[in-house]
Amino acid sequence: MNFIDIAPHYIRAIKPYVPGKPVEEVERELGFTAIKLASNENPLGPSPKAVEAIRNYLLQVSRYPEDTGFYLRRRLAEHFKVTRDQVILGTGSSEILAMACHALLTPDCEVLTSEGSFVLYYLLAQAKGAKMVRVPMKDYRFDLAAMAERLSANTRIVFLANPNNPTGTTNTAAEVRLFVERAPATSLLVLDEAYFEYVDDPKYPNAFDYLTEGRPVLILRTFSKAYGLAGLRIGYGISRTDIIQLINKVRPPFNTSNVSQIAAMAAFEDHDHVRRSVRLTTEERQFLYTEFKNRSIPYVPSATNFILIDAGLPAADAFRRILRQGVIVRPMDGAGFPTMVRVTIGTRDENVKFLKALDSLR
Repeated sequence: MNFIDIAPHYIRAIKPYVPGKPVEEVERELGFTAIKLASNENPLGPSPKAVEAIRNYLLQVSRYPEDTGFYLRRRLAEHFKVTRDQVILGTGSSEILAMACHALLTPDCEVLTSEGSFVLYYLLAQAKGAKMVRVPMKDYRFDLAAMAERLSANTRIVFLANPNNPTGTTNTAAEVRLFVERAPATSLLVLDEAYFEYVDDPKYPNAFDYLTEGRPVLILRTFSKAYGLAGLRIGYGISRTDIIQLINKVRPPFNTSNVSQIAAMAAFEDHDHVRRSVRLTTEERQFLYTEFKNRSIPYVPSATNFILIDAGLPAADAFRRILRQGVIVRPMDGAGFPTMVRVTIGTRDENVKFLKALDSLR
């Protein structure tokens, strides 16, 4: 008996998530050094304070971690002026997305989001057999006015990536406010702010305003991007106490390691490292904009540490040709952008190497 045949039809239909190609694999294939600009990682690496905290803790890894991440949750609660019971940790914010779906979705529910957003949203809804309602984008942004028209009594979760991956675009406070006002009390609005630290826009919403009002929102952030801890897989969610209690019912025990908790605590306090990381991204983003304009390469202005560009040929072909130059980017045809690739903003040397690889397409 092939067990695939006895799985639910909506599970059989899933196409598993494909991560960015590992640099080690590419170097084995090419036989020379490559750079990875595919997964939006911090080119400066982790905070030195986080690395030191990890070294100091290594002799204690024989012990199970503190199950709920008490100390990290307490520090986050202090910083964001919420209670500790309003904070939950996950192996990256992706796990919290999955736990929310597991806790709330059944096959008669609907999940509302945009086309051209984080592919995991669609996979998680499909894994629960829920109906996925995907609204077309407008100018590479979530069309929240159109999405509000698709809200229904069956809408259980709304995914709003702000900034959005892979377009790098944001929605304003006014746009989000209008949407929040129309959302039913039985819909959880997941505000996925994985790239929050990179945003510098006075019109960007303060998600905690909705939480203060008692709205059913779940704010997600991560230590994988600006904090440089992608390999440790740790993120956090903040919501109403009742929503966190519900999600905790499906949280696996010891879901975040003691090392990741300790590193996140140290990284969270290293404000200088985050500022350096954001400053590098801001400067190099402008450098790439200028170079794209000089080459007449269309791109989507980004509020993040990555840029979506039009390669002018099928995305899979562009990916392979750039890869042969030793640069890993991310083809975005699977996200609905058939000729576009997403490139992480790296150091100046990495960005120059990417531009040379890009020139090989023309």
